[in-house]
Amino acid sequence: MPVHRGKDGRGPYYQWGDSGKKYHYQAGEKKSRDMAKQKATKQGQAARASGYKG
Repeated sequence: MPVHRGKDGRGPYYQWGDSGKKYHYQAGEKKSRDMAKQKATKQGQAARASGYKG
């Protein structure tokens, strides 16, 4: 499952897959956006390391 960007009532976010945690970031702040994307990517890596095959 890829990391994707989205937006909800709390603002923009990155999320791994459809049911992963949403990592929100401040719109217009590159560092905040990069950190959120990195966290979502790490969540995917951890899921795969734990045996996720999706």
